Amino acid sequence: MKKLLLSLFLLTIGMITNANAQATCATAITLTTNGTYTTGTINGTFKVACFATFATPKGYWYKFTPPSNGEISISSNLLSNDGVTKSDDTRVSIATGVCTGTLTCVDGNDDVDDVNYLSEVLNVPVVAGTTYLIQWDSRWSTLPNDFTFTFTAIECARPTVFYLPEYASTSSTDLYWDQTAPAPAEYEVDWSNDFVVPAGSGTLVTVPAGALAYSTANISDIPASSNFRFFTRADCGTSQSSWSGPFYGYLPVTLPYTNGFEDVSNNNTDGFINYALFNSSATSTPASYADGGDGFAIYTFNSVTAASDRRAYFRGVSLQAGEIATVTFKTRLYSIQPAAPAPAVIPSPISFNLTVGDSQSAAGQATVVQGFTSSTDASYTTHTAPFTATTAGIYYFGIHNNTPAGATETFLFIDSIGITSNLSVNDNLVNSLAVYPNPSKDLINISNNQNATINSIEMTDLNGRVVKTQMINGTEGQISISDLSAGVYMMKVVTDQGTATKKVIKE
Repeated sequence: MKKLLLSLFLLTIGMITNANAQATCATAITLTTNGTYTTGTINGTFKVACFATFATPKGYWYKFTPPSNGEISISSNLLSNDGVTKSDDTRVSIATGVCTGTLTCVDGNDDVDDVNYLSEVLNVPVVAGTTYLIQWDSRWSTLPNDFTFTFTAIECARPTVFYLPEYASTSSTDLYWDQTAPAPAEYEVDWSNDFVVPAGSGTLVTVPAGALAYSTANISDIPASSNFRFFTRADCGTSQSSWSGPFYGYLPVTLPYTNGFEDVSNNNTDGFINYALFNSSATSTPASYADGGDGFAIYTFNSVTAASDRRAYFRGVSLQAGEIATVTFKTRLYSIQPAAPAPAVIPSPISFNLTVGDSQSAAGQATVVQGFTSSTDASYTTHTAPFTATTAGIYYFGIHNNTPAGATETFLFIDSIGITSNLSVNDNLVNSLAVYPNPSKDLINISNNQNATINSIEMTDLNGRVVKTQMINGTEGQISISDLSAGVYMMKVVTDQGTATKKVIKE
């Protein structure tokens, strides 16, 4: 393998201005040097790359063909741009393909965060000789936009295409990503239950690259039903790539389960995927629109020209055979109202199904639990549907927006998800469990007289924080609490006959 120097390619300092508008993908400006650029008027033809067409955005185009393998970074997060109003609220997409055909998204970004409308994509791997199309687009303004472009030649490329984790149980996961080119000697995965610790400070797992088009890593010692973050990098022997990530995993949970999208430490979504997250406040549009007022909710929307087909999925839940899971959630409509004196618009009804299956995918959602229609923007409406598991396993509930074309562009906000179980409160199981000694300074034993298999134990403090988990897989077991502070804790015992909670005291 030919070694490449770790250096910047043709670094150019200064402002490069493009006076002539590049109206189409086919007339994209060729980038050859690093530096700061200014687009022309953003009024060209938009083409779907990383973002769908929505509210008729306009585009402005560039292209870049790297002379060697490397990484590119593009950012409009500059002081010269206005990042707090819609004048510079642009999106950036990097794609491959031909302008006359379908483009394949490589990476893209809309907003830096909830308050900064500028965009950036950092350290995107690129392959020598491949042409990358770069589109800036805006639905709000045609004003020019400043941005920086940087190409860096590298020897060892980091992985970039990752797939949803697969969960075999409440305590193990398989991670998948596409191989880099050229394939390295091995990959390193760094995982942690702490979302905020940087790469390299968690638990390190090393896996060979293998001969398949993708690589995989199995992690089987994660605390049951917990959330984790992970980074991945390539090890090429003489050098290592930068880390890719963080990415997040959400192990299946036992019931009961709630998600109000308010826990920032769990990325607010807590494993709910595909619908957008909305931070509602007194100054947002719409204002104070979460269930209860200010806070977070997720949303989907209809189309005024065609039927909708938009799916989103809950995190997995572990159910026993015959267990009845009752799903509840709330919805509320919203339509953008025109300025006075124009008459108010009436939101179009939004139709959707609650589905369930064995994966977070349309193909995996084989069962429609119940259909619903939301028709009011006055307040949140509660929806409820029961589902009985035929076999023990991991299940994923989903919401399928299948609304017919509507007369009015309408949003459906969803909040306050809850799933309860007929096994969650089991008096016989509670009475059959023996927890001793209690109080205790170090070890607690758990047994039962119903021959129930104890799967796991989860201990929480009185603030609801999980402080310890333990896998058992037997009719009796033991857990050490010597590392916990003195106080009162709730012990949730998950068995094949249901779930029970006991209060324990650490001396």
